[in-house]
Amino acid sequence: MTSSSSSSSNMTSSQEPELPPTASPSGDRSTSFLAAEAQSSLDWGSDWIDTTISSIQIMEIQQTIDRRFCSRSLQCGSGNYNYYIPVNKYTPTNVKFSLEINTTEPLIVFQCTFTLGNVCFQSQGEARGVQSHQEVSQEMTQGYQHIWNLPVAPLFDSSYHFRVAAPDLADCSTDPYFAGIFFTDYFFYFYRHCA
Repeated sequence: MTSSSSSSSNMTSSQEPELPPTASPSGDRSTSFLAAEAQSSLDWGSDWIDTTISSIQIMEIQQTIDRRFCSRSLQCGSGNYNYYIPVNKYTPTNVKFSLEINTTEPLIVFQCTFTLGNVCFQSQGEARGVQSHQEVSQEMTQGYQHIWNLPVAPLFDSSYHFRVAAPDLADCSTDPYFAGIFFTDYFFYFYRHCA
């Protein structure tokens, strides 16, 4: 795979697409009695671990994913981050994107779910029988640098849910109420216009 010298040449600006089915809840969260009890009994001293990401980039094109890509309609902070990332319609469909996630602490990054949307085809005849599907995953990486190869380019749309957590404190099944306490959730929505 080759890197592009211009990080903006592979990204397009566009309006945010309609929300995929894996969207995170924004705003209102009902607090269970057990979750509220656990939060109030925690020792918030110096043992707190920062589970936010220090930097995110697509390695092949050296595109930094930052607040410019934050969703305008969903939460982007306080334990939940939602990013909409456009893919240039001229990006070859056989290119895989490597999403590099860096943390300041040795953390675990779980890939909780992903949804692979519609495939971009050269002709309408090729598109028969292709449907979007969602899968649950428990893949994970551990350390300071986390690299995920994502099949983004051949798809009209795709989404990925990653959960960043301290070891032994959370996984994909942990109650979402604890976002921002034991883990931070990241949702990446990739979309493109097929050429």
